[in-house]
Amino acid sequence: MNILDIRAQIEEEITWRSNEIRFLKNQLSNISKESDREKYRKSLVVMLYSHYEGFCKTLFLIYVHEINIKRISRSQVNNFIATASFEEAFRAYDNKDKKNKFFKKLLPEDEKLHRYSRQVDFLSAMDDLWKEKVVIPEKIIDTESNLKPVVLRKLLFRLGFPYDSFAHYEGKIDLLLNKRNNIAHGTEKEGINEDDYNKIEKATFGIIDELKIMIIKALENKVYLKEGIT
Repeated sequence: MNILDIRAQIEEEITWRSNEIRFLKNQLSNISKESDREKYRKSLVVMLYSHYEGFCKTLFLIYVHEINIKRISRSQVNNFIATASFEEAFRAYDNKDKKNKFFKKLLPEDEKLHRYSRQVDFLSAMDDLWKEKVVIPEKIIDTESNLKPVVLRKLLFRLGFPYDSFAHYEGKIDLLLNKRNNIAHGTEKEGINEDDYNKIEKATFGIIDELKIMIIKALENKVYLKEGIT
């Protein structure tokens, strides 16, 4: 997919999400009492969180998918992307049940020896592993049920982006999460006032817009490649 198609796909994501929030928000005009409007805004906050998490996950998956379909060898990508694509090899290395076939019966409980054997296997396969094409598993984009600031930082770090890219929004993300969780747990019974809601909505779509720009620029500038490779 070329960058124009990717941009169009992302814009379409933003459009349907913003249209849905706008439609739901417009229903406030049909509610006369402010106390009832505050209660209604609780549903808007829940939907805002849903769109915030859904959009972030979708954008990161688009980024991963675009890297995967380029069929680049691991030797050409930066260390973050290479590491993300090494998951299967790392899992085999971490598998403590995998034992050296020669010592499997003679020394079945010698953990240090079997770990050393896995290290030998890993290094022996290293040349071939670096030649393999990059395939980043989708499960690396794990929002962990709550896309808290620290979880967003983890996702950014894993994909080689500055982990503090959205530090200036973290207070608002916490506000969104706290409000959403309080609603779910029944402690936000009175509802959300207009000022708080507007701050949360503005921050949510601010993150959406900045993430869009970051992903498009990363694909345009091929930041997933090693320095010096074009």
